[in-house]
Amino acid sequence: MKLFKFSLIIFIILLGILWAIPTEYSLFVSEKNSKNKKNLSEINKKQSESYFQKNILCLGVPGKGHPGEKLTDTIILAVVNLPKNITLISIPRDLLVEISYLNQKKMTKINQLYQIGGIKLIKNKVQEITGLETDNYITADLTAVKEIIDSLDGLNIYVPYDINDYYFPGPNYSYTTFSIKKGWRYLNGELALKYIRTRHIGEGDFDRMKRQQQVIYAIKQKIAGLNPILDLPKYIKIFYSLKTHINTDLKLSEIIYLVKETRKINSDQIRHIVIDKRSGFLTSEKITLNGYPASVLLPKQGINDYKKIKDFILQKINQD
Repeated sequence: MKLFKFSLIIFIILLGILWAIPTEYSLFVSEKNSKNKKNLSEINKKQSESYFQKNILCLGVPGKGHPGEKLTDTIILAVVNLPKNITLISIPRDLLVEISYLNQKKMTKINQLYQIGGIKLIKNKVQEITGLETDNYITADLTAVKEIIDSLDGLNIYVPYDINDYYFPGPNYSYTTFSIKKGWRYLNGELALKYIRTRHIGEGDFDRMKRQQQVIYAIKQKIAGLNPILDLPKYIKIFYSLKTHINTDLKLSEIIYLVKETRKINSDQIRHIVIDKRSGFLTSEKITLNGYPASVLLPKQGINDYKKIKDFILQKINQD
């Protein structure tokens, strides 16, 4: 029975790598915005009736041996209000932000903050953008995904269209080509990792998030089908992968509680907020950043102006 619970804990952690994982729910808002304070008061009142409220910042990094090993390609803030709902807020890696670091102000993409100043720097910026304070965090390098999928003997995944990404990251900051045909495909860890990382095809990050969700579901199904006795070696491999490649400040007791409660959550209780060009709050520009040409996203109202984004998030969270 303990091993069965452990398999579910693994799934929750994997959920944190690519989509989100829950944490304590507390909200931050400017003292100058009375309307927001009213909304926050109503939200907190509703939350007092629930059993578990947490925010957690989930970061996915390439890890050692990959270009930009500490760049956060996945940035998700999960807002959990159990047993009512879970809200997943995705922030694009190319969002241009201003930071103060070593007593200097500089412009950079948000996916570089963890590399520059660690978890504190990116937590503070995500709080500034969303208006939501972060209670805990989880960071995971993508090697864990590869090793876990290999431990499960691969995944069967339906590829909805032909993929030909000619700008997939290669060794030594080069590019390589990743191709896969439409249809049901068997993916080992390496192929699955490429499948969820490719982004220069279709609708970019939007489609990539769909692929991540697809792989998460397949992993969940595989883990749920493991036999606690016959598949013990697989459990051991998965355990060591998680121990090596995942870092979090969540307590084990919190993870176990989340495992128990999130099993009761239906798909219609999970809400998604994606802050991108589609949401109407961001615009794209070509700029020179640190001496190199770069494509970035920034708020339509101007750099550092996140008011409309915060209002939108509060509105969504406040919906029944």
